[in-house]
Amino acid sequence: MNWGKGLALTLAAVAGLMVWFIVMSARNPEPLVTEQHYEQELKYQARIDNTERANALSMAVGMQPVKGGVMLTFPAELRSSTITGELTLLRPNDPAADRRITVTPDSTGRFLALAPGLVSGRYNALLEWTANGTTYYTEEKLVVP
Repeated sequence: MNWGKGLALTLAAVAGLMVWFIVMSARNPEPLVTEQHYEQELKYQARIDNTERANALSMAVGMQPVKGGVMLTFPAELRSSTITGELTLLRPNDPAADRRITVTPDSTGRFLALAPGLVSGRYNALLEWTANGTTYYTEEKLVVP
């Protein structure tokens, strides 16, 4: 075999490997964390301000994972106000398991966010809530049993 045939075989092997890598990568798409990433980027400064307000409270919002949901406990200074918000549970490796839950805690500042069909595993919990006309934001990583 001369050097020309060896070079041709090497180039054919490299091209075959490239085709194999492309096929394998197309078979395993990685989902985005969220489909609305551009809209969320435009609101990023507001989210930073809301996070700073939440960090200035006497305590952070407690997020305890329970079977089939999350128990939220709000700070004591906000318990006398009307609190409304939304809890978003994002599953990084399975967008079909994402959940959005409307939050309305009781007079003790607790709310059990039940999500039927919630799959066990890791979630990014994004909580945006309003109390006394002020918006707050908290983000935490949770492992649901």
